[in-house]
Amino acid sequence: MKNKHLVLSVVLSAIVILMWNHSVFAAEGYKGPIDLTATKDGTKIYITHFDANEIAVLNTADNKVIQTIPVGKEPAGLVLSIDEKTFYVTSGGSRGLVQAVDPASGKVVREVAAGHTPMGPAITPDGKKLFVCNRFNNDVSEYDLPELKLVRRINVIREPRGAVVTKDGKTVYVSNAVPNNVANIPENPDALIDVAAEVSAIDIAAGTVKNIRLPNGSGSIHGICISPDGRYVYLTEILARFQMPTTQLERGWTNTNGISIIDTAQLGNKRSGFVNTVLLDDVDLGAANPWGITTSADGKQIYIAVAGTSELIIVDAEAMHKKLASLPQDDSETPTGYSGGSSASAKAGDVPNDLAFLVGMKKRVRLDGKGARPVVAVGSNIYIGMYYSDTLQKVDLTASGTLKGTEIAVGVKPNPSRERLGEIHWNDATLCFQYWQSCASCHPDGRMDAYNWDLLNDGLGNPKNAKSLLWCDKCPPAMWEGVRKTSAHCTRTGFQFILFSMPDETKCQDIDAYVHAMQPVPSPYLADGKLSERAERGKKIFEDSKVGCVKCHPAPLFTDQKLHDVNTKCYYDRKGSFDTPTLVETWRTAPYLHDGRYTNMQDLFKKGKHGDVEGDIDSLTDEQLDDLIEYVLSL
Repeated sequence: MKNKHLVLSVVLSAIVILMWNHSVFAAEGYKGPIDLTATKDGTKIYITHFDANEIAVLNTADNKVIQTIPVGKEPAGLVLSIDEKTFYVTSGGSRGLVQAVDPASGKVVREVAAGHTPMGPAITPDGKKLFVCNRFNNDVSEYDLPELKLVRRINVIREPRGAVVTKDGKTVYVSNAVPNNVANIPENPDALIDVAAEVSAIDIAAGTVKNIRLPNGSGSIHGICISPDGRYVYLTEILARFQMPTTQLERGWTNTNGISIIDTAQLGNKRSGFVNTVLLDDVDLGAANPWGITTSADGKQIYIAVAGTSELIIVDAEAMHKKLASLPQDDSETPTGYSGGSSASAKAGDVPNDLAFLVGMKKRVRLDGKGARPVVAVGSNIYIGMYYSDTLQKVDLTASGTLKGTEIAVGVKPNPSRERLGEIHWNDATLCFQYWQSCASCHPDGRMDAYNWDLLNDGLGNPKNAKSLLWCDKCPPAMWEGVRKTSAHCTRTGFQFILFSMPDETKCQDIDAYVHAMQPVPSPYLADGKLSERAERGKKIFEDSKVGCVKCHPAPLFTDQKLHDVNTKCYYDRKGSFDTPTLVETWRTAPYLHDGRYTNMQDLFKKGKHGDVEGDIDSLTDEQLDDLIEYVLSL
């Protein structure tokens, strides 16, 4: 009877698969301001409401919403045409859309298909081309305007979320949010493990891509902007110190937060124009999860919305660049170690470790509400979207005294459900000691950040790859060695030993509800929401008892919830048996195995011989193996 109830629970979860990822919140009245776009004259701001599936138009003269325009499901980005007579909005989630909307009438005048979870639209200065990031296809679509004719799709690295076009219209810079690197090299214990996100620079004429590697530990890139003169590209990021055991948080020991800078005039040099990464944190106060970023009209100031601490940070760009230019260069490409950075930078390579670098060059403005995500500048007024409060905050830079925000309502504030409260807590770094990180810092969207972390729960000196928490409540035990019996236990110990704060039981129960409500995102390998022909063949192989996949990964959870030794123990492991993960959403959880040693399934099977312990993977032909992989990646 227990198993029948479990199967029923999973089936019901599958039925609501397309309702989760915030769209369920539309029925509960949430708005979810995720993007802000101002007109050139600053009289209007277009607010992209992710949860409400709409675009709201704010009149900046009186800060009132004067119009709402229904658009596709889960709109994630908006860009205005050069003449501002049309705006293009990306929406649709797994069934992506680009919609051309007439702002005057509020009507969708044209609609074309996009990739999986489109976002970050950008238009060339001549208004003739539109670029859209297809987050889960790992590529960028190029459209001719105004026809919205698809020209091509250009592969980038992993989870592209934002794009900007240079002033000369020749290059598109694309932020890849998640690293795509091997997290451990078992055959070389002395190897430097370098795991970092990259920026893709697309040559529009040639369609070629040059990737710009950010410092070791860079990830969770949410914001990207370009300076008004087109010289610099700025990105917000978390700079993870995954090389260190998580024994403390002081001085940014575990996670720091900053902005990376790229000089577009130096794209062809040794480091492809990468200038440096500058930390936004203070020595004793983190600025967790920086999100949106923009500049003043003259480029002299940079404005950053900090989601985890609900702040606006204002950086003196001129002073920052002057100080960076004064430092001698060195040969180091990325920072390789960290000891808690508060000493002054002696050379350029020290800057990503220097928590005091921006002293005297930045201001931190605390905002009311939760979830500061998008930011836009209109003259001396800075508008920040408070995602979880369904409000905007306006900061007037000319106001006397201490800068503060003024609240602007964009809808009726709903009563948050327990699941919504849990998501708020998940992303709230003020629940952490000194605000260095939130749960989302290592588990964005409840998934993983691609790093190996040396947590305290199974001893020191044995780092393991961060796991996706999807279905963790349905698939106990938790952690790679099964050291926690339930995900609920993990929530409470996570507060104590990762956030270094005492757990609040009510907040923990809210987080439990949020984790329980997580549902899989449909795989980009599906064909019209169904298994492809190749995946159907792979399903038969997967279920073949001789091949043996189902022995450890039986449906419907695709895990037997047991620990197995599959010959993956490496030099720092104390044990050889590890928890069997669910295969659901395997397509987005690389690198694979407990130590993240493989970035793709082909290497997992061919180099790692995964499956040989319980079955006969070696007997499969290359074509059969490709079919099997297609099925697993479709789950």
